[in-house]
Amino acid sequence: MRVALIFFACALRAQDVPPPDAPKDVLDFFRTAAEALADKDATAFLNHFDSKMPGYDALSSQVRSLLERSDIESSIEIVSDGGDEHKRTLKLDWLLRIDQNLPKRRIVNCTIEKQGRRWRIVSFAPIEFLR
Repeated sequence: MRVALIFFACALRAQDVPPPDAPKDVLDFFRTAAEALADKDATAFLNHFDSKMPGYDALSSQVRSLLERSDIESSIEIVSDGGDEHKRTLKLDWLLRIDQNLPKRRIVNCTIEKQGRRWRIVSFAPIEFLR
């Protein structure tokens, strides 16, 4: 079984346009989310989300089902990022390959908030992207 992960930081460096100035902790947050998908670790991936987020139960079910039966490759690029050290609104260009199928690509809108010392995704659309 081969699971490849293309880190979004590498993808950002390959572009001609400079990446948004996202703070390092935000970049690390999305890097570890992509790693959890590649490692087929549903719990670690879902820990990036606030369980009170609208649609969380559907997202959790979709992700667990997906990771039980599929190999995942994931690439996340930050398209836009705004906010402060407590709350950020981002647009992510997310490329997802499931098994050997053609990749799916979507602009994902999400909001992250600091909860204690950790960022959590409190809004994610479209949730169906991870189906």
